[in-house]
Amino acid sequence: MSNADLAGAMAKLEHLSDARAQRVLSLIEDLAELEALENADDLKAAHEALGESDEAQPWDKVKAKLDAQFGFPQSAS
Repeated sequence: MSNADLAGAMAKLEHLSDARAQRVLSLIEDLAELEALENADDLKAAHEALGESDEAQPWDKVKAKLDAQFGFPQSAS
């Protein structure tokens, strides 16, 4: 959202009654929380789909996996 869009939205909120503005703000907070939950679920699903864990992996292991996945020649180490 651009600064102009944000300024326009804020101006519209100023013209609402306090009760209506509170409901709108509550909806915005709910949407932000829902988006955060969806992002967390998406990240978890992506990790599971890729067979990854939250543990750090050595670079050479990650690089070998990516090289194999994208068809790059494997280094002879």
